[in-house]
Amino acid sequence: MAIDYQHIQDCNSSRFQEAMVIYSEAFPSSERQSMVTVIERVKTGQSQLFVGIVKKQVVAMALLWGFKKSPFVLLDYLAVKNNCRGLEFGTQFFQFLVQMTIKNKQFLLLEVEHFQFGSNKEQRKKRIQFYIRNGAYLLSNVTYILPSLDGTASTEMLLMVAPKPPREILEKESIKDLIQRLYLEIYEKESNDSVLISLLDKIPEQIILTNTPLP
Repeated sequence: MAIDYQHIQDCNSSRFQEAMVIYSEAFPSSERQSMVTVIERVKTGQSQLFVGIVKKQVVAMALLWGFKKSPFVLLDYLAVKNNCRGLEFGTQFFQFLVQMTIKNKQFLLLEVEHFQFGSNKEQRKKRIQFYIRNGAYLLSNVTYILPSLDGTASTEMLLMVAPKPPREILEKESIKDLIQRLYLEIYEKESNDSVLISLLDKIPEQIILTNTPLP
């Protein structure tokens, strides 16, 4: 089934409201930016909201954050409406986003929940497998933690990229800069944040990319 993709900039539009319902249902509060933050970022152009529409209904949404002077674009959130899952909408939408970033000579960066933690390990594993099937690669030896967005516990995560970038883009200093910018720009942490400092100290000299299916 064909999807119509739209870039939404009007936060008062019905399409924006439909997208925010999907957003609120799909992500726990510890991983979800406040609605005030989302609206502010979309209005100022810091974030770009894309929706997938089928039969005049928003069936999927994605929020992207473009880092200035960087080859990476953060796929901040991607979600499909609850009653529309299993219909390949997520696959089509993700491929649309990948092709869009390729056209712009960039790469998508993804934050995904680590499959070895949490009570929903199988769900996390399936999510990672979905991205691997669609051409994404794990930065398998990079430790990453998502700071809590609601004051509760932080979340162990993995970083992924799509499509596969050349080796020079994955140098240690590039990944260090990327993680710093995630913490400072996206999560508004201070440069002396103890978790951030710990993550930067753990970045290996050689970044290992893998798209091998998980066990």
